[in-house]
Amino acid sequence: MVPESARVESPPSGKAWAIHAAIIGLNTGYLLFRGLELSKDNPDMLTVVGLAILAAALPFQAIFFLINSYIHEFENAHDIEYLMLLRLSLICQIISYLSLVGIALLFFDTHRYIGLAFGGGAIIAFVLVRSAMTQAATLRGSSM
Repeated sequence: MVPESARVESPPSGKAWAIHAAIIGLNTGYLLFRGLELSKDNPDMLTVVGLAILAAALPFQAIFFLINSYIHEFENAHDIEYLMLLRLSLICQIISYLSLVGIALLFFDTHRYIGLAFGGGAIIAFVLVRSAMTQAATLRGSSM
């Protein structure tokens, strides 16, 4: 069975929901509005590629929400099922974050410097988050 500590929604899980909800909203908005701007006769291919990345990421973002809902609401999940669902959730989460590449392409299509600034900021943010996660894991391991 799933450990009791994992069944209760923790603050990081709630934050993950908020982050992914924001990403879904951003991606859906870009798909809608930038898609409506596309010329049917001669669409800008950079915009089409950026929107295609966003469209490909949306199902993974939806699956992330479904998996997390299942994990947190159903107490009958067995350990193997729980671990498999966590792995699937992680894959969906990574693909969701990779949708930022599509946003970067759309920003780059708006203006080269805007796209470069967003891309550089995203890379720095990923490095900082990964560094913080590594340090937190190290601290958690040393305190046990």
